[in-house]
This record gives sequence, structure tokens and C-alpha cells, in this order.
Amino acid sequence: MIYCFDTSAINRLLDDLEREPIIKAILSVGSFRITAYNVIEAVKTTEANRRTRLIELMRQLANGTRPLDRPNTILLTYAEAHAARAGAARVNVDENLEGLWIALNEPALLDQEAKDEVLAWAKEWEDDFSETVAGDRDQFQSLFRKAPHERPKTTASTLRAYLSNKDECYSLIRDVYTRQTGKQLTNSEYGVLVREPVWPLYFLGYAYAIHQRGIKDESFAKKRNAGAIDLGQAVYLTLCDRFVTDDRAQYRGLRLLNVLNSKRRTKVMRYDTFRSRLFVFA
Repeated sequence: MIYCFDTSAINRLLDDLEREPIIKAILSVGSFRITAYNVIEAVKTTEANRRTRLIELMRQLANGTRPLDRPNTILLTYAEAHAARAGAARVNVDENLEGLWIALNEPALLDQEAKDEVLAWAKEWEDDFSETVAGDRDQFQSLFRKAPHERPKTTASTLRAYLSNKDECYSLIRDVYTRQTGKQLTNSEYGVLVREPVWPLYFLGYAYAIHQRGIKDESFAKKRNAGAIDLGQAVYLTLCDRFVTDDRAQYRGLRLLNVLNSKRRTKVMRYDTFRSRLFVFA
């Protein structure tokens, strides 16, 4: 049994009066995968004492295992493995995350320059994501005012529409593949590549957010919806058996996207549900 927590759930665990028994129960039946995003978000924690305690908890949970790479890096690793006809791909060896590995093991060595770099990267990515998924909202709403019947009624309808546009999906993934590997991706090889569900999980996270932020006519504010880091973690669903979050918007998004996870029967859970069922279903 492999557990993976969003940082919201790790924060809940840090404050849980039964933290040590919970950790003991988790590690007695399986293992825990800390992610790059966990460490990045811990570094973003402004209160120094809590930041140190969060990183120490993550170190305890990781039990000597390096953090999983960022989701976009995992995609590129799978592309390289496919191009090389490799039988497997390692998903926690990104040299660019060496600083995070150091932070996880020696929090005191995390200087202000490293923190600033992490904060700048996270802000830039969230801003770019927000522009991508909400930047065309005015055009969408103008279209739907003229043709209300064209507005997808559900998020699932939007995801199906994106998936049905096979040429566009192929073009998008082919471009990413070619930039990373220097090789062309034929139509037949594309079919082989996307059997690995990290590809639809990652890119349909964008489609999900476009529906929530650009297409819906209400409840579309940024603060009410899952962001880049929240939805990017859909990739981690292929690498664990239990994904736990205390973020309601992320929970809704990942539960829907998990339908595309053909690799394993992962359960997406809220922290309180996980806690109440731990000793029964662990």
C-alpha cells in the first residue's frame, strides 16, 4: 500500500493529536511517497517553526526515499523512456530538485535565496496556469450568451469534448515529445505512449480547470477552484494506492480525473475519511 498526501493533508496530520499512531499505522502496512510539491509548499510556509516541523514530518514519512519529481518532469521522463525503448522510468531522480532533497534532510541548510527561488517558481507557474485556463473566459462567455445550448452542462462533458478531439491531443503531445527527445512521434507510437495514463491525467487537468474557470457561469473564482499544483498532482494518482487531501476543490477535481487512471485502482480521499478508515482499510 503506497500513500501520497497533498500538503493540506500533511498539515492536518501535523496538527493531529493522534499523529504518531497514524504514522505508525501507515508505515506498518505500506510506504509513503513525499512529492516535490509537498516540499515546495512546505518551503512556502511563512512561519519558520511550522515550516521546520512540516519538513521534519515529511522527512519522517519519506523514510529515506527521495521525493517524487514534479508532474511535468515525470511526463518528460516517460517520453524519454519511450523514445529509448526502456522498460521503466525513474520518477524521483530530477537533478534540479537536489535542493529539495537537501531541504528534506537538512532543513537548516535551506537559505533565503533557495526559498525565494522556490517561491518565484511556484508563483510563476500558478500565474501561467491561471492565464491559460481563465484567460479566454470573456470569449467563452460571449459565445455562450449567443448560443446558450453550446455551453457544456458538466465538467465531464468538457473532458469528453477534449478527449474526442484526437488530432489536437496528438498534436499537443507530439510537440512535447519531440522537444524533449528530438524524435518524431508517429500516430501508431502515440497510441502506445498514451496507454500510460499520466498523459491524459496531466493535460485533462488543464481541461478541467478551463471548465471551472472559463466555461462555468458561476463559482468560477480562482480562490474557489483547484489550481496548478492541485490538479498537476493527478499524475501522482498512477504512483500510489491512496491519495489524501484536505482541500475540497482538489478532492473534487482529482476524483473526476481519477476515472482516467487505468494504471491502478487508486482511491482519492479527504483527510477525515482517511483517518476514520485507516485501521479498517489500511
